[in-house]
Amino acid sequence: MVYCNNCSRNVSGERLDEGLLSCSFCGKVLEEYNFATEPQFVKDSAGQSKLSGNFVRSVQAISDSRRRTLDYASEQMSGMKNALQIDDYSDDVVHTARRFYEIGLERNFTRGRRSELVQAACLYLACRQKRKPFLLIDFAHYLKINVYELGSVYLQLCYVLYLADGKDLQKLIDPSIFIHKFTNALIPEGNDEVVKTARNILASMKRDWMQTGRKPSGLCGAALYISALSHGLKFPKSEIVSYNSY
Repeated sequence: MVYCNNCSRNVSGERLDEGLLSCSFCGKVLEEYNFATEPQFVKDSAGQSKLSGNFVRSVQAISDSRRRTLDYASEQMSGMKNALQIDDYSDDVVHTARRFYEIGLERNFTRGRRSELVQAACLYLACRQKRKPFLLIDFAHYLKINVYELGSVYLQLCYVLYLADGKDLQKLIDPSIFIHKFTNALIPEGNDEVVKTARNILASMKRDWMQTGRKPSGLCGAALYISALSHGLKFPKSEIVSYNSY
């Protein structure tokens, strides 16, 4: 699947005989890679013949070193997932993040960058695609680094993966996906009505444009505090801040 800017969605591209990859819906050319199985030679300015083009490694020809690198990155991302308690019963997020890391590795994105930053960026990107209630600052706190440093790597990764123009990544994060995470920490049982009221408050905030320019975790904390008071549950603000410290 590739992203087509003209259709504004992921499409199954068609590879033509000339090596062009075009959109299967609108026909827009997405990639212009020309491949040849036979070597071709050209003459340079000095009149000497030299090989034209570059060698393209086949998909099957993955070296043992690269496979070890991918396995190590997958192991590190799995440990990060367990530490942050991301989807405890499934490794689907890690598999998606591994694929992102593999593409970045093929395009030399990992060169000159700390491996843990690239791994965290891949895992966060997978969480966004799977709509998991985690923010970039969660990963920054786990790695004990500045969130802006990690955010820079994440944005660069989106450009490398051609995802920067995708509408899904440009959308604001829906704060309602964080409600259960914070409510379960404060009210382990019998919190259905509190969650329902908090979601209604968030929906009202969104209609009044209060969501724009504010952190999703802060919106969730405010909605949860108001919802708890409306149901007769008294929580000090400091207790909510301790769970919603981002």
